[in-house]
Order: sequence, then structure tokens, then C-alpha cells
Amino acid sequence: MFDQLHPNRTTSWMQEEVEWFVERSRMLIGYVARHFGPEHDQAEDWSIVIEGRDERGEFHVVDSHGHIATQQDARTMLEKRMNELLATGLKVFPRGLGALRS
Repeated sequence: MFDQLHPNRTTSWMQEEVEWFVERSRMLIGYVARHFGPEHDQAEDWSIVIEGRDERGEFHVVDSHGHIATQQDARTMLEKRMNELLATGLKVFPRGLGALRS
């Protein structure tokens, strides 16, 4: 499902996407990622990314957070931030706005 909504995404060698979230209207998508690489051999590091549709209907990053301690903490933060973004009432997330922070 995630690949169908965002076919042009690139895979990063520094992270592995492990969970994907799509809200019902498909205006927002998000994922939880586990970081790996030489600097992360001893401890896992988690991050979240939320993307929204711009004026052309293309997804782009509207919020992201890194250095989250656990996968569960990342999932909780992702769900919270997606709900906060939906509560704004925005249907389009213009690229000129930059990241929308809480």
C-alpha cells in the first residue's frame, strides 16, 4: 500500500522503514524507521517521518523526528503527530510552509 501511494520514494541505506501508517483520506502518510550503520551498532535509534500532499497531490515531508529511544515511542509519537496535523483541518500541505512543528 505505501509504495502505491508514494512510488517515487528512495530507499536510504541508513534506515529501514519498519512500520507504515496511512490515514483514511490518504492526505497523510507516515513511517517509523530504524537507523543502522557503523555508529548505531550498539543501540537502536528510531525516527518518524510524516508526509502530506502538496498542491499537485505529491507527497513531501511535513514533519519528522529522530533519535527516539524505542519503536513503541516512535509509533506513539507518529500517531500523535498525525492526529495533530489532521486536527489543523488542512487538506493540502504547501511545500512553502516547511515542516509543521508542534
